[in-house]
Amino acid sequence: MDRTKRFPINQIILEGPDLAGKTSFYNELHRLSNYKWNIQDRSALSMLIHAKFYNRDLFVEVERFNKEIKDLNNIYVILLPPWDEVARRFNERGDEIQNLASLKKLHDLFTEASNELESFPNVIVIRSKDTKSWAEQTVKSIIEYEMTPIDKLHEHAFMFAKVSQNFDANHINLTYYDDGKFGLLNKDVLQYEPEKKYYAGITAQMLGKIEQELSGNNEYNRKENINSRRFVYANESCISFIQYTFRNDLLDCHFVLRSSNTKDTLEYDMQFLYWLTSEVYNMLKIENKWVRMRVNFNSAHIIID
Repeated sequence: MDRTKRFPINQIILEGPDLAGKTSFYNELHRLSNYKWNIQDRSALSMLIHAKFYNRDLFVEVERFNKEIKDLNNIYVILLPPWDEVARRFNERGDEIQNLASLKKLHDLFTEASNELESFPNVIVIRSKDTKSWAEQTVKSIIEYEMTPIDKLHEHAFMFAKVSQNFDANHINLTYYDDGKFGLLNKDVLQYEPEKKYYAGITAQMLGKIEQELSGNNEYNRKENINSRRFVYANESCISFIQYTFRNDLLDCHFVLRSSNTKDTLEYDMQFLYWLTSEVYNMLKIENKWVRMRVNFNSAHIIID
């Protein structure tokens, strides 16, 4: 893995109506980025929009789209040239499937979706007659997104909550990597007064659990090793689940946050989990190995005063 990547993109998804210029944009993104990313031409959004267009049942398509958009390591790029430009291209080139009326209906559906989605942190909407000219800026924006540091990840969850119904985004997730040097560590987070005792309690339970397992203080009277599946913390509190597993030269860290106050607390929660991971990394005597932090936010919300 490129050691400059900490928040790598899973896939870039190009969307938009027919004749929006996706093929040219796709090729230009690859050229400018030297084939840096996996770029997909159409995905769940097109499935959902075409399901609406053909009056199909929407349930499965909505679920598929939500799963894709709520993975914050995915980027959506929606190309939406003005209708008169799309109509001009149709009159010039024609289309094997659509006529002018059906193309207008699809353009309207993509416009409606774009208006709803453009404020999401992982969505880029390009409204231009010359969409290809925006490829360079798009590459820069994606690289900037990919370089999000640990102390800024909460901003993506906050933005998602901000545009969600009742300011509550359910079941979003992200994956963050570190090279094992933990160069962005900020120990001051442990002194954040509203959560200081809470973080200390989780730390004591998590590190205590690992120490007990390594010493064989468990129901099996068996000394666990670095490959154990038993390095687990579970609680009903906001940070409700933590598991550390070491596989294939990678420390995998799975976190479930039952409830996340994205405006006031999540910034500190994320940095605390990063710090806790560094402690586990050292406790297990891991050296020169990568770390993967997988975070599930069951309810990323904004509390309105």
